[in-house]
Amino acid sequence: MKFARIALLISGITGTLLAGVTSAHAASTDPITPGASDFAAMAQCKALQTKYPSLKGKELVVGLGGYTKGFEAPSEKDPSIIEGLDPSLFERISSCLGAKHSYQTGSFNVLLTSISSGRADIGPMLYVTDERLKQIAFVASMQVQDGSILAKGNPKNIRSVDDLCGKTVAAAAGSYEANKLVPEQSARCAAAGKPEVSMLMVQNTDNSIQAVKSGRADIYLTEAGSAIAIAKADKTLQSGFTVDLPIMVGFPIAKDNATLRSAVLDAMKVIQESGAQKKLLDYWGQGSAAERPVVERG
Repeated sequence: MKFARIALLISGITGTLLAGVTSAHAASTDPITPGASDFAAMAQCKALQTKYPSLKGKELVVGLGGYTKGFEAPSEKDPSIIEGLDPSLFERISSCLGAKHSYQTGSFNVLLTSISSGRADIGPMLYVTDERLKQIAFVASMQVQDGSILAKGNPKNIRSVDDLCGKTVAAAAGSYEANKLVPEQSARCAAAGKPEVSMLMVQNTDNSIQAVKSGRADIYLTEAGSAIAIAKADKTLQSGFTVDLPIMVGFPIAKDNATLRSAVLDAMKVIQESGAQKKLLDYWGQGSAAERPVVERG
């Protein structure tokens, strides 16, 4: 799942929206408080509804270009409902602004074109990259983080990237970990006169997990939410340290849609101040440590 999501998020965005898109419903599926209805009654949100009157009662179209469990995916109980971190935040943003929202699914490779042209108002959280910033703006509130998978009990006492010197890391060929994180840390180890980091190239998540379980690798580095889920599902493993990657994640909004960008930024500030985003990050498996003060980019 992690490799598919990252491949999608890094890819370029071109083309036109596919015909025959379908809509899914917005509905609350998380138990986190404050909930969407709570934000509607908050004084800060009522002030935002006065500040942005054009959004009150408006139906915002959320463009989706595919599904990733934990971020946005059809509910197992009711496939017409989209649930995950993004929908939970959209519910609170809409409620705070006095707006409504619906989902429009199409092809991922035209998602940003759809938003910049006005056929969709906003999209799910995506990587904020220099290439994308040429086309679209973002309201970003999360740092991309890698997590780690270790044998239960952490027998090699690996507690940070500095402890990787002389250790073997399982990493997927072509991934950020294989291309940047591990080689850069290995160079730092060598510069400090310590053993370099060894890398065991693997093809998928299952192979990485088996490498740690069998002892062929001391650690597996992967997206933090995935690391938490893997360790939860296998009692012979545990999740370890996290490390920030130089990428933020945010909601894409058209550059010329200044009102919506400003409104979403203000609503997210209220959501963060309430503590709801950190709770949602934990609830949907991404981890609250990924939260960063919301900013506008582009």
